[in-house]
Amino acid sequence: MAHLYPHLRVHQVFGANTDVGKTIFTTALCLASSALPLSSHSTTSSPPGDVFTASKQGLGERVHYLKPVSTGALDDADDAHVSRYASATQYKTLYRFSEPVSPHLAVELERRAKLAEREVGQGAQPPTDEQFVRDVGDWIHAAALQEQGSQGVAYVETAGGVHSPGPSGVSQSHLLRPLRLPTILIGSAELGGISTTRSAFESLLVAGYDVEAVLLFPSPRYGNVEYLQKFFAEEHGIPVFGLGGPNGNQGRVFGGPPIKNVDTSQDKAAMVQFYSGLVTGTPEGFSAEHTHGGVYNVVKYLRQRHTQRISEISTMAQRTRDTCWWPFTQHQLTRTNQEVNVIDSAYADFFSMLDQRNSSPSSKIGDSIKSNSLLQPIFDGSASWWTQCLGHAPQRLVTAAAHAAGRYGHVLFPNGTHEPALLLAELLTGKNQPSTSSPSLASNPGYGWADRVFFSDDGSTGMEVALKMALQSSILRYSSSHPSSSAAADKAKPGQQAGYRAGKPKKEWQVLGLKGSYHGDTIGAMDACEPSVYSEAVHWYRGRGFWFDPPTVEMRSSGNVTVSLQVSDKDLADRMRTRHLSQELKQDQPKEGVIFEQCYTSMQEVYNVEARLRANDPLVEFYRSSIRDQLKQLTKEQGRKFGALVLEPLVMGAGGMIFVDPLFQRVLVDVCRSSSDLFSLDDAPLSPPSSCSSTIVTTESAKEGDWQGIPVIYDEVFAGLYRLGPCTPASVLGVTPDISVLAKILTGGMVPMSVTLASKSIFETFNKSDSKVDALLHGHSYTAHPIGCAVALETLKAISELKQSPEWETCQSDWDVTKKVDTGVWSFWSKSSIEKLTELDNVDHAIAMGCVLKVALKDGSGQGGYTSTASVDVLKQLRFGESLIQGHPSIPVIQENQQEKLAYNVHARPLGNVIYLMSSLNTPPAVLRRSEELLLKAIKESK
Repeated sequence: MAHLYPHLRVHQVFGANTDVGKTIFTTALCLASSALPLSSHSTTSSPPGDVFTASKQGLGERVHYLKPVSTGALDDADDAHVSRYASATQYKTLYRFSEPVSPHLAVELERRAKLAEREVGQGAQPPTDEQFVRDVGDWIHAAALQEQGSQGVAYVETAGGVHSPGPSGVSQSHLLRPLRLPTILIGSAELGGISTTRSAFESLLVAGYDVEAVLLFPSPRYGNVEYLQKFFAEEHGIPVFGLGGPNGNQGRVFGGPPIKNVDTSQDKAAMVQFYSGLVTGTPEGFSAEHTHGGVYNVVKYLRQRHTQRISEISTMAQRTRDTCWWPFTQHQLTRTNQEVNVIDSAYADFFSMLDQRNSSPSSKIGDSIKSNSLLQPIFDGSASWWTQCLGHAPQRLVTAAAHAAGRYGHVLFPNGTHEPALLLAELLTGKNQPSTSSPSLASNPGYGWADRVFFSDDGSTGMEVALKMALQSSILRYSSSHPSSSAAADKAKPGQQAGYRAGKPKKEWQVLGLKGSYHGDTIGAMDACEPSVYSEAVHWYRGRGFWFDPPTVEMRSSGNVTVSLQVSDKDLADRMRTRHLSQELKQDQPKEGVIFEQCYTSMQEVYNVEARLRANDPLVEFYRSSIRDQLKQLTKEQGRKFGALVLEPLVMGAGGMIFVDPLFQRVLVDVCRSSSDLFSLDDAPLSPPSSCSSTIVTTESAKEGDWQGIPVIYDEVFAGLYRLGPCTPASVLGVTPDISVLAKILTGGMVPMSVTLASKSIFETFNKSDSKVDALLHGHSYTAHPIGCAVALETLKAISELKQSPEWETCQSDWDVTKKVDTGVWSFWSKSSIEKLTELDNVDHAIAMGCVLKVALKDGSGQGGYTSTASVDVLKQLRFGESLIQGHPSIPVIQENQQEKLAYNVHARPLGNVIYLMSSLNTPPAVLRRSEELLLKAIKESK
């Protein structure tokens, strides 16, 4: 977690390289911080008297110093130097290794030495990355607890340069990133130091750090200070301090420390004189390479920046309420600043969020929290609206984005190409893959069916593209005259308008879909959904379609997995069809109609669609006949025209995490593809003549390999690219679409981008002539932007590596899936936790798949749906309940005396009476298990 305390400044000190004076400057900062009175706000004057005397008198802050990892002899250790010249400092080193080399090599040399002496496994083991960061975080918090009622400062000095490895070999800048401490960069005064310092700074910048100040020794010969001051001031607004102390010639030369004297007493006297001058500074106007005021001025500046940072983050909530317009939010319900989530940063699965519980009306937190960090780790329970898959800010995606930005910025795409877009399109379709890879639906979502990739900016616009593709394809095949829009039809000659027969009004092309679906907020995507709370107040909305009531999959307290379908009393045909089901299915009588429940022994049985088809599952014929009869009624009796089947495969997200029976979706696709006799009716009579059959002659006849019936669109914005386990839900359904839309996970949650995959026959719809009007006239300025394409490539590469990880294999085994089974469904959430949730009295059902864990609460009001408030108490407890201080929340540790506290807080978005949590594809198992416990506890304690 990040740390921010009103009473404790915290800074980490990085060096541009080794031997640039990192320990010297850190020692001077410790000395100056303890000597400079807290009441001294002047930036031009220093406190009177000797700096060492002032330091011992404790006029300034109480100082803490940490060296996380040290290598080499104890006599040369950095903490020993700090204690010698800044004696008022409390110091500590977490890990020591005897060899004076890089920490990762020191660990290896120590291991080899133990191996030679057969002592492997004895003594302390090197820390894991998570434990290393937790130890640093815990040390910082311990320092904060000491400073209650006083003002303190903590300096964390790293080893070597910015990318010098930690004990595990991971770059220190990446290793310490979860803490994201304000950074002081020590630059290089040597020849080449300008490049070294700038490179180090850019590495820290890209890693997400805020560099507060740059310090380096004066460099009169090379002018490094003067150059860097100009560069950092103009480009980044960061001050550069050229600081030195007297190092010879009767104190008239100020620079780096004096050469070490073999005489210990003389060496110490020289260093005392050096530090005194370094802290108090050179006389004004000494030279352009020397910054007046010494390290005292640095400390004053850092104190001001600390105060400004707290002031800034404390006002963000009100300023946001005054200026921003939030999505999906009724602003009247956000009545206080405490209800605004102020996010300082994010890393892995956690936000670093301003902790406002002390001032929250609903808070029950005691005064003990006042000594905690103002920033709190919050588990991102919605994966930031389903976008995250590798955690926040993974370094490999950050680097990919930076490289593409540096190489391209943005370039236009029409009639052009660039490497990231081409490689991504080929990867998604499985074309031109390297010989080392075997394309398949398990890795390439468009393999075997998609021929083209159309780039757009987000899921909603990707769906707009898909609808245009599908509807135009159907119109060209089934319409007796080709104009497809009202405007085009109006241009036709009188008496020849498209859709008119014997004075009858023209018919509108519509879509087929499922109730509870959601495809985005652009008007076309909205029109492809049934009327709902999302469209209720949208004036231009016109639901253009018919939506089937989908059977759902649920896990209940019985331990079985059930498929539930509701049949209305008003639907006589369905009532007739269910007669043969009544002996095989459990029945329940709701207020209207009958709910039939088919029980299965496991998730694997429900989601093995091919096996259910082969075994003639009792629902197969019911689904097939009811769908076919409904289509007949819609087309033959009502004369409606349909141009696409639009599905969210397996799970409908925004509708309430509705897990749809995959058998129903499979049968729906099959029936629609075999019903061209119904979709081809141009002016349907009430009773179709005998000539109406699947061989009916149409304007555009289907050829082998063409789409059949009507084009099938899979909206995989939420469900695609491993969110539910498989690369594409098509591998579970056993049938591929004609058009598919991917987004969200596509770019690892880093930048917005969407792709619409289309089969060859869909593409040929728009490639039949030289006329531009026949083309797909859709696009946006940032089509196939190189940054998004490059990040998407790196995301898919990272996921392909995760698929082979032991963590994935463990999760699959938990759900009885082996690597040999491509169609098995599984979840990162444990099967046992789902079963425990289903046993709770206030839980209706629970289920999990892939990253998604869903819990549907019983709603006493009977309201249900998106507008239900049944989940409010649970979400409030998860978000605002008292939690532990985590040095690093990826290792949630709870002591016996802390059982009443949450390991960390959770931010989750409600979907009416449905609570869901969503993990990344690489969330640590410890975080998954702890999050399950938190959810179970919160639901138990809710009313």
